[in-house]
Amino acid sequence: MWTAEQRQRLLLEHEILQREGFTQFSVYQDRAADTYFASGVTLSNAGYRYRLHIPIPSGFPYQRPPMYITEPLPLLMADGTPLSRLGVSHQMHTLAPSSNGMVQVCHWRDARWHSSILLQKVFLKGLIWIEAYEQHIDTGRPLAEFVRTMGETL
Repeated sequence: MWTAEQRQRLLLEHEILQREGFTQFSVYQDRAADTYFASGVTLSNAGYRYRLHIPIPSGFPYQRPPMYITEPLPLLMADGTPLSRLGVSHQMHTLAPSSNGMVQVCHWRDARWHSSILLQKVFLKGLIWIEAYEQHIDTGRPLAEFVRTMGETL
């Protein structure tokens, strides 16, 4: 299923995460299923624990990988309702959740994804999303007020 080029790229992605100080994240291979994923636990600036999970699609690096918040589960909004109930939300920078309710973070538009984007950049966007999420919890305001979309940054 995986080409030698893809396997080499995923090894490089792991090395970059470690070298660039993202040591809380790693790229893993499930040898039995011959799949890859990147995952790790991070603490927000306020000290809350989050797990980010990126299942690597078979089309990587040419296909955008999804990124999920797997802990805490469920991830609640300021009003106490599960964030996953919103589904795709521009205001909260989310895409369709997983079948078990994990929130999918909108980190890159499919049309703007290209093969030179590194998983380190995806995790960086996840860290930014987490900080904006905590501002939402504190204020009740949507993430879009704290993080601009790609179109707004051009």
